[in-house]
Amino acid sequence: MRLQDMPRAWARRCLGIARFCRTTLDVDLTGITLVLAYSTGLDSTALLYLAHALAPHLNLTLIPAHLHHGLRPESDHEAEHAVRICASLELPCICTRSHVPALAKARGLGLEETSRAERYAFLERVRQEHGADWIMTAHHGDDLLEDILLRLVRGTGWPGLGGMVGVDHERRILRPLLDWDKKDVQAFALDCGLSWCEDASNASLAYTRNRIRTQLVPLLRAENPSIGTAMRQLWLQARTDEDYWRQFPAPVHTTQQGLMLPAHELHSTHSAQRLRWYKEVLDGMGQGQALFVQLMALDTAWDNQTLGRCFQFPGDKAATVTAQGIVFQHWVR
Repeated sequence: MRLQDMPRAWARRCLGIARFCRTTLDVDLTGITLVLAYSTGLDSTALLYLAHALAPHLNLTLIPAHLHHGLRPESDHEAEHAVRICASLELPCICTRSHVPALAKARGLGLEETSRAERYAFLERVRQEHGADWIMTAHHGDDLLEDILLRLVRGTGWPGLGGMVGVDHERRILRPLLDWDKKDVQAFALDCGLSWCEDASNASLAYTRNRIRTQLVPLLRAENPSIGTAMRQLWLQARTDEDYWRQFPAPVHTTQQGLMLPAHELHSTHSAQRLRWYKEVLDGMGQGQALFVQLMALDTAWDNQTLGRCFQFPGDKAATVTAQGIVFQHWVR
């Protein structure tokens, strides 16, 4: 598929991806190498063809990558489909298999969590092996809406409540379709005659995200048909807020006990800044998302100088209030 062969409206939307990345995500796509997360589903298929159409105009090098999770009987067919579609576009397809059920059992984690971790680990390996600049995923505006609602349900604080980031510099992840609605992605795929695979698990109400998508989102759209636009505005506000506070990094230093935010810094700083420091330090310690109520409890203990009080956070992390400051460390179960 060439850009000039697309219907004019879709060609403009395709070119808009580069503009969105440049102006909103502050990433110039020109001349770079991208690993494309390609599951063979509707969204990643649309992204594959959009990126392929953009490639000659931006001098892009594309590396589609498909992970066989070993979860469903149709996974074999999807892997074959991925290789076939990429070959038709004269693109390499990096495809490998992971045994998620066995890994989930060994790690004591759920299938969904293990599958997600394996997918991103695989994509990062491909990125490093090929010297790629970014991993590009097909998350769109409806995914953003669902993510914000999930975070609201879980008790996520601000600005994390604004949803997934469009560009993750640390993990080298780029999400260029966040200003597209699902209906736009589907219309593009249908108008251009694309072929994709349907994942039956997306309809299962066993997963919280699917229940939000099929039950909660329709109710919200009935109240506000423009709820997707409203959530993207919230997302942009959160990103703007993050950009501002990033200029005041946590004054953390390493001690024998662990990572410390010193008392003199904490005493002279507003709680709004302290809460951001706590989250910055905890996020830097690895996986596991701290909830706002946990961060607030830690800050209250600091305010009241409840010395010796220890708080546990997801990801086997802990924070202890001391006279010298707050000490962050990993703890053993």
